Amino acid sequence: MRRGNKTRRRPSRPARSGWWTSAGAARLRGLVRPLAIVLACGAVLFAGSVALGRLDAHVKRALLRDRPDSSLSFVDLPERLVILAQGDLDDAVAPLLDGAWTDDRLCRAMAQRLATVGWVAKVRSVHRTSDGHFAVSCRYREPVAMVAHQGDWLLIDAEGARLPGTYRYDGTWRVIQGVAGPAPKPGLIWPGADLQAGLRLLAALAAEPFASQLAGVDVSNYDGRTDPRASRIELLSNQPGGRIRWGSPPGMELEENSVSQKLAILRENFRRTGRADAGHLVIDVSTFPDRFTVPG
Repeated sequence: MRRGNKTRRRPSRPARSGWWTSAGAARLRGLVRPLAIVLACGAVLFAGSVALGRLDAHVKRALLRDRPDSSLSFVDLPERLVILAQGDLDDAVAPLLDGAWTDDRLCRAMAQRLATVGWVAKVRSVHRTSDGHFAVSCRYREPVAMVAHQGDWLLIDAEGARLPGTYRYDGTWRVIQGVAGPAPKPGLIWPGADLQAGLRLLAALAAEPFASQLAGVDVSNYDGRTDPRASRIELLSNQPGGRIRWGSPPGMELEENSVSQKLAILRENFRRTGRADAGHLVIDVSTFPDRFTVPG
């Protein structure tokens, strides 16, 4: 018996959109939110970085623009040194102030440069304040006398260090003349025992009531180099051509008056006559402990 033909039914295919319409769509929705968060955070970070960069540049421009004209001060510079030393100190650090004052190396660089200036004995500190101002603290060398040298006048401090510059004679300073050694560079000690002897004598006379009547010290004959029989050191009075024959350098006396005996004679003269030289053009205080002599 012949069987009749039967029509076979094909299985139905899932719709093409089925892969995302159900569970796939849920997974995709789960990824969208974290991705959006990541992108948003990146955008915020990028915008913040740009903003910070612009802010930093703005701050630097503002600091440079608002920096005070007087950006440097020497806080403990003695008043008497302002005219003498201020220009040299400013010149030493002026090139550094042309750069960015926010550079952390500036304070050290300033200290190093100032240490080479002859007026500065020691740099204590260099401080930078928030407004771009630099405050410098130093120990300074202060002049105590002028030294006559090859037609010029040079300043020295109490230790004998030469100070910067050359000068004209100024009667307000005590002078030391007759120094034999060459002048050193500014900031260095002047070599020679003659200059040191002159400084010691000026220091011994500084507090005396008659000190203003003394113009300085002549050490031309130190160690008897021009005349072995003459006084080694002479004081210069403020009378034209006036001299007080002192004798040997302080501390080197042999058969002559001590420093205290010589000073006592000059004090007595000043008490009696109002003049350390008793009104004479030239006197000698080296021989007799109780009186001076007038050379014939």
